[in-house]
Amino acid sequence: MLFRHTFEPIPALHYVYEHLQLTSNLGRHYLLELPFCNDAALLEKEFDLLEKTLALVQDDNCRTKLQHIRNHLHQINDIRPTLDALHSGDVVLDDIQLFEIKKTAILTRRIAEDFRAIGCDFFPLEEMDAVVSLLDPEHTNIPHFYIYAAYDPELAKWRERIQNAQSVQEAEEFRFQAQKVEDKVRAQLTAQLQPHGDAIRRNLDTLAHFDLVLAKARLAIDWHACRPTLSDHTELLGLFNPEVAAALSEKGRTFQPVDIRFNRETILVTGANMAGKSVLLKTVALAQYLCQFGFYVPAAQATLAVVDEVISSIGDKQSEISGLSSFAVEILTIDKIIKQGRAGSKVLALVDELARTTNPEEGKRLVGNFIRLTQKLGITALVTTHYSGIDASCRRLRVKGLQLHENQALTVGNISDYMDYSLVETDADEVPMEAFAIAKLFGVDEELTR
Repeated sequence: MLFRHTFEPIPALHYVYEHLQLTSNLGRHYLLELPFCNDAALLEKEFDLLEKTLALVQDDNCRTKLQHIRNHLHQINDIRPTLDALHSGDVVLDDIQLFEIKKTAILTRRIAEDFRAIGCDFFPLEEMDAVVSLLDPEHTNIPHFYIYAAYDPELAKWRERIQNAQSVQEAEEFRFQAQKVEDKVRAQLTAQLQPHGDAIRRNLDTLAHFDLVLAKARLAIDWHACRPTLSDHTELLGLFNPEVAAALSEKGRTFQPVDIRFNRETILVTGANMAGKSVLLKTVALAQYLCQFGFYVPAAQATLAVVDEVISSIGDKQSEISGLSSFAVEILTIDKIIKQGRAGSKVLALVDELARTTNPEEGKRLVGNFIRLTQKLGITALVTTHYSGIDASCRRLRVKGLQLHENQALTVGNISDYMDYSLVETDADEVPMEAFAIAKLFGVDEELTR
């Protein structure tokens, strides 16, 4: 899966995308085409780069140079179509294409100088001196381009004759001769640039990568995110959801971080209505995706097991898009989880209120069967439910839920102040029954809550 494919199943990643301070279109394209990575060694390399870049961002002595680099990055365009044309060998580059290459080479050289000044040797850029020399024979170091007279003595001669022409017809004849020389120069420059095309492309990739890592570092600072440790189990301490936290902050409230630990197992999560079970699953999904796209994780401490795929069934949005019923989409997602597990994939399955839209008897059977299958196939799964009497052996967690004392007034506006979102181990087969209690606390019609 590519990053750009995640916005629909995990909308929180679109929130991440919107808050990344990417400087260039190169960086934006690099992120959108970034693959979900299940190679622990590659992820560790990315985290190393992010850690080193984070140190630069936090060093006041580097602030000015980093701003210079960002300014240069902002001016660099995606010239891969021009490089494709250069590589083909079938065309002669025009003045605009030659200008694009010259500008890119000059800006890349300036960024390389700034990298050296701040000790950023972990994003190596290839030398562009030869390219700049070819396209800047007068050594102006200014990113503009035209066919300089210095390229060919004949060109200087014809241009002088144009200036001294005695008639319009004579000037046009001289101009035609000059254009023939200019065309010859363009063909020569194209041929001379061809050996440098791959180096320019590699530099574009490096700059795009740096832009993304720099944006990741700034986001990690803003969100107080941590570097994840890769292991064979998952332990998320102080896990929080940045999007939900920001929404609560606007209302003068705070997000309660949670702790959760699990191995390659299935966990049944229960809790009252409004206890944050859905948010928990979405936040675990966000943490896993961020980790495997090479981001720091929004938690105080994070240890994660690398998986091949995250499959979630949270909410009805997909059913609206597909035209299928909520249950149809849900059951097809569950079937996909099982099939991937049977195929040997390491799956993290996040299932919210499985079979909630069918009758309770069938619903409980489906939940029980799903838990037994995930346990049998070694699928890591978090499953929330409101059903009591689930006939399956698995680890169970419960959200603590409402913590009310006498004479405390509960309202729609303050209910979250009395909700404890912490997870506790439980052996109980019964789920909390607080729907009527909450309805009564809200003061709804008494006949409704008899």
